[in-house]
This record gives sequence, structure tokens and C-alpha cells, in this order.
Amino acid sequence: MDQYVVIDIGGTTIKHAVMNHEAECLESGFITTPKQGENQIFNRLLDIINSYQKRFMIQGVALSVPGAVNPENGYVYFAGAVTDLTGRYLKKELSMLNLPIELENDANCATLAEKWRGNATKCESFICITVGTGIGGGIFINGDLYRGRKGMAGEFGLMSLLFDEQLETTLDRFSFSNLGSTRVLVENISNGLGQEVSGEEIFLLQDNITVNTSLNKFYNAFTSGCTNIIHALAPEKLLIGGGISAQPEFINKIKERMGRIRKETLDITEVSSCYFKNDAGKVGALYHFLKRQKII
Repeated sequence: MDQYVVIDIGGTTIKHAVMNHEAECLESGFITTPKQGENQIFNRLLDIINSYQKRFMIQGVALSVPGAVNPENGYVYFAGAVTDLTGRYLKKELSMLNLPIELENDANCATLAEKWRGNATKCESFICITVGTGIGGGIFINGDLYRGRKGMAGEFGLMSLLFDEQLETTLDRFSFSNLGSTRVLVENISNGLGQEVSGEEIFLLQDNITVNTSLNKFYNAFTSGCTNIIHALAPEKLLIGGGISAQPEFINKIKERMGRIRKETLDITEVSSCYFKNDAGKVGALYHFLKRQKII
């Protein structure tokens, strides 16, 4: 049976699994993303792959990587919060494995997963937004993934939602990622409560005034960014992925606020969650690998 190591590299965690060509998961796990600046991430990736090779007949490695990448040569132009990957040829760094290796941007992977077996199988044009440490995005237009120059298409997290006279620091303070990501939501609530809370715990504390205020700010920022994207690209669907999209009320909160901004927005685009939720990156990375290797 064909077996592939699939790794979804995030700013907070690195999710990994062994899957077959039908995206059936044979084993999975996760580790904390190592501190950046010490180049430990390459050792962690090798550890994951070597561990699986001891127990499975691994035939290749599929990687979902944050930021802008070149799938052809494996070069990472920009890796968001995972700065140790920026400016590196990831395929070359892992060449000692002597395995086929393919990589794609994480949000593009989520997009491909939804087109392959998710909530966009019948769509010719749709947008996928991933919410986590930052905001990522994939653009599927006229039946194909659009990467843009240097792979930068879909880097919605770099959009500015506000501005002032200090343009040099606009993105540090007002970017979509720094106003509408779950990382910022967790940080704001943890600081407000004076104790660390997880993303899951936040939704058990909604009766708390501090938590509720931060959640409202988060929903407003996230909705503003999504509304801008719909008005710019007018896709058939806008699909939202990441752990928070699994919260039952999440999509309704976003749609209600979109209606308040401009009700016609919801007539243009259907807004819903990704089918694969937090596993979209892994499934899409596998699909990208199988397509590149001409297995499917």
C-alpha cells in the first residue's frame, strides 16, 4: 500500500501524518514549532520523517508551508512566522532522505483539498482563507490555482485594515493577520484575563466581559477582511479553514456582520467553512504531491 509522510508546518504547531493516496490517515500527531532563529526546524522535520520510516514504507514527503514558495525548486521566499524557512531551498535541505519531496503554500494546500474532496468540488472560482497564527489565502480562479508573482497571491494577511500617518509600521499594527488571526485573539484575551487560555477555552468563557469584547473585535476585523476580498474577487464561494472554523457559531457570526457592512455581499458569494477544517493543509499537500508526481 502506498504511504506518504504529510507535514503541515504552522507558526505554532507542526502537524504530521502518514496517508495513502486516498487521503486515509494511517497515523498522525503534532509537535510544537521550534523557536525561530536557531534553525532547529530542519532537525524536527527530519525527526518526524525518520520516525515514520521506521514503521512504514514511505514513498514520498508532502509539505504544506506558510508564506510564499516556489513549488518547482522548493525555494521559500517568505515563510511568515516560521522565519527559519525564509530564503531556504527546502527540497535541498531534505535531500538526504532520498525521497520525492513536494511543497506548496499552506493556504494553497487547503484550497486544493477543498477542490479535490471538500466543499468546492463543483466550483470554478473560489477563495479559501486559513485562520491561525496568521491569515493565509488561496485563490482558485477559472478552474486553476492562481499563485501570482513569487507565489505571493493570496497573502491576505498582509492586507492593511486600518492606517494612520505612521505608514512604516502599518502592517505591524493594522494588518489582517495582526487584527483578525486566532493568535492575536488568544493573546488579547490571555493578557486581559492575566492568564494563558487556549483557543478552545475562549469559547467556554464567552460570558466574561473581557472575553466577549475581544471576540467582538476579532469577528469585526475578520469580517472586514473577508468582505474586502469578496468585493475584490467576487468568487462563487469563500471557504474558511483553521481550528476556529469548527466552532458552531463562527460562520454565522461572520455572515451576520457581512450583512451589516453590505448585505449585497452575501448575494455575490456563499460563505461557509472548509470541509477539512484543521486537516485541510495536510490533505491538500498530499493532493499536490500526487499531482506533481503524476500518481493521480
